Amino acid sequence: MKNRTDALVGVILGSLPVAVLYADGYWNVQLAAVIWGTYALGGWLMLRQEDIWRTRGNRWSALLVVVAMGASQFGVHMDLPISEKLTIALWFLALGVAFAAAAIGVEMAETTDGQASEQDSYVPSAD
Repeated sequence: MKNRTDALVGVILGSLPVAVLYADGYWNVQLAAVIWGTYALGGWLMLRQEDIWRTRGNRWSALLVVVAMGASQFGVHMDLPISEKLTIALWFLALGVAFAAAAIGVEMAETTDGQASEQDSYVPSAD
């Protein structure tokens, strides 16, 4: 049941930035689909490993926020020769990709740790 709830929350989370863009009047279907996918995937994976994400005092979490916010706010800034609405859409994209990539990394590390412990416990026979 938890996996189904996590997936549903991911779908809802993915819909939020797309709804904001649509309400703002910017609509590019391809960009909206990618933004939805990154937020949905990131939200789903973050909920799957929520005990890791809730760790307090972790400097890696702070660094993730600094890098994600810096990439979106300073990398895609209002002085670029693109429309303001596209700039906001790219902010959403950069944030979504950063957090989805971090969530994928946590999932990969957890999967690898689980496989490594199984392999370490295997003792071949002396036949």
